[in-house]
Amino acid sequence: RLITHYHQVAQLEAALLPEIFPDTPQSPITVHLATNADSLATWLIPALAPCLKQNLVELNMLVADEQHTIEKLKNGEAFGAISLQDKPVKGCQMTRLGDLNYVLVASPEFRDRYFKTGITKQALRLAPGIAFDQKDNMHIRFIEEQFGLTESEYPLHTMRSSEAFVAMAMHGTAFCLVAELQIKQELAEGSLVNLLPDYKLTETLYWHHWILLRGVHKIISDVVIQQGQAVLD
Repeated sequence: RLITHYHQVAQLEAALLPEIFPDTPQSPITVHLATNADSLATWLIPALAPCLKQNLVELNMLVADEQHTIEKLKNGEAFGAISLQDKPVKGCQMTRLGDLNYVLVASPEFRDRYFKTGITKQALRLAPGIAFDQKDNMHIRFIEEQFGLTESEYPLHTMRSSEAFVAMAMHGTAFCLVAELQIKQELAEGSLVNLLPDYKLTETLYWHHWILLRGVHKIISDVVIQQGQAVLD
């Protein structure tokens, strides 16, 4: 609570100083924002770019699995978080952004090597997958729900980067769940193939932020809501 209070006071001070001393050069305003890697790799940077060009901002992007970004808001590290949590945090507001669809993909080479006769339990025991980190259970949950295999029954890389997921798949070294928004071109070109074309995993994203917002924090919050809803819905 003390950390959150400190950041909120700093936010108010940053908004007030230019009005009191309009001719004095101002220091950059540090904005702490928690996001999942997939939003960062797809729509978030283009959404924030105009605001960053028009304001003197130092952006501290705290990247975590979408199930755990909310902790950054709760412990005062971030003023806002893109999260899967569909209930507001105490002292904060929540807005639904929209759905992010994930598809299971691999390179044609990988598919022909491991899944030539389809995706089976036996094939999955040998085919390397990818998880974002040790806390990321999207891939683990998917494999267990669809094929009845637990985490210890198949090889699993750990990569803290959505771009690395795509690179690993493109180079034929793994298969993975990737946001469809991120790989439209690769799917169209055929450099990646959808291993389960009749299946999509859908995650609904929400924007959580402090109730009290001023200045650039409010501008960024409004942009995240506006652009997030436009892209995801």
